[in-house]
Amino acid sequence: MKNNSLKKNAALNMIKTIMGLIFPLITFPYASRVLQPAGLGKVNFAHSIISYFSMIAALGISTYGVREAAKLRNDKIALTKFVKEILSINMVSTFVAYLLLAFSIFLLPYFSEYRNLLIVCSGTILFVTLGMDWLYTALEEFSYITIRSIFFQLISLVLLFAVVHNQDDYLKYAAIGVVSSVGSNICNFIHARKYIDFTQKYKKNLHKHIKPIFTLFAMSVAVSIYTALDTTMLGFIAGNEQVGFYTAATRINKIVISVITAASAVLLPRLSYYISQHNEEQFFELSAKALNLILLLSIPCAAGLSLVARPAVLLLSGNKYEPAILTMQIMNPIIVAIAISGLIGIQIFMPLGKERITLVSVIFGALVNFCLNMFLIKKYGAFGAGVATVCAESSVTIFQFVFARKYFDWKKIFPHFLQCIVACFVMSVIVLLFLRSELNLILQLVLSVLIGSFSYGLVLLFLRNKFCLSFIKERFRK
Repeated sequence: MKNNSLKKNAALNMIKTIMGLIFPLITFPYASRVLQPAGLGKVNFAHSIISYFSMIAALGISTYGVREAAKLRNDKIALTKFVKEILSINMVSTFVAYLLLAFSIFLLPYFSEYRNLLIVCSGTILFVTLGMDWLYTALEEFSYITIRSIFFQLISLVLLFAVVHNQDDYLKYAAIGVVSSVGSNICNFIHARKYIDFTQKYKKNLHKHIKPIFTLFAMSVAVSIYTALDTTMLGFIAGNEQVGFYTAATRINKIVISVITAASAVLLPRLSYYISQHNEEQFFELSAKALNLILLLSIPCAAGLSLVARPAVLLLSGNKYEPAILTMQIMNPIIVAIAISGLIGIQIFMPLGKERITLVSVIFGALVNFCLNMFLIKKYGAFGAGVATVCAESSVTIFQFVFARKYFDWKKIFPHFLQCIVACFVMSVIVLLFLRSELNLILQLVLSVLIGSFSYGLVLLFLRNKFCLSFIKERFRK
């Protein structure tokens, strides 16, 4: 199989991610006003519960599958055998996840109020298993993934406005969310016959996959503690309204994080392929470029979102969500932290077989998050959960950074970092001055983003940032 253009892959993956973000940007303002904080909080609480069972079903299969399938992509026989083995393990783990979910729903009194909602949201578990998204990522089939995802998001958008009309429609909203996020995976199993011969019979060797899969599963468990656990603990300790505020506060920065990480997510199959071919020079060169790109994008996004937090929250969620503004501002540094840790922990450590370092780092972050949540949520609610998340994500990034520093040429990266900081400072001053105007919220938000982006790019060009100059020269050449 030929190597697709990494720039094309990154562009397609970012388009897919952006379209996935446009959907909630359109639906969230509507849903938050129709369902109100309590109804929205109820749906997100149910999703947080299901995420634990989804994690059991997924084990560490997704990341492991991408890494190993990428190495076998030129050998259809070996790839078919590998996919059938991994799918067999995944089906067993999915059955176990549903069994545990059934026991939880019918035996835990607290879940009785959420029973129907949990059943609806659990559809994501089966769809993810059958979807085998990891296979298409390993094969760098980003065109197919993008088109398929956009199609189902459009269907979901139509359904939302057609069937969700009042606060009691939260079940319908949850079902539409399932269709939007993983409904497209229904097509994957059928389409996989293009690459996999399911009629061939092989003697399966499942045992060799168990150890690396469970190492990555342990990593998933730890990561979920400081992602889904915030919402879960808020629901138990502070109630649905605080969950609603936290959801509103994290909605936008999660969108930005998804877009930035989408650009680097396409690297895992290519980096794994380079390692399998013992091409270390290209491996480290590509890793350095990825870090420069992440710094270039994440630093201004974190600063800019803090500046426009008020118009962003009020426009997307409504005036009842004003308490979410400060929470959003305090949480925006996680954009930089998650972007860097995602690159180091997954895109670099995974191909190198150093996933144990990532595992230890996320366990450390999970402990930090859990302990801080216990103290902060009870007193400060959503804001306390936000502080805990920032501390946890920062600790993970610093931990990984210590072990990864030898893989980068810091003499080249540090000047690039300083240029980003200077440009970001200039951008922040300009946007702050603009926000003092008496324009309405829509104009404040839109014009702030445009003015901030333009000023940031202009300063980088003035500083002769190599990344920006290279991009412009290539555009002119074409």
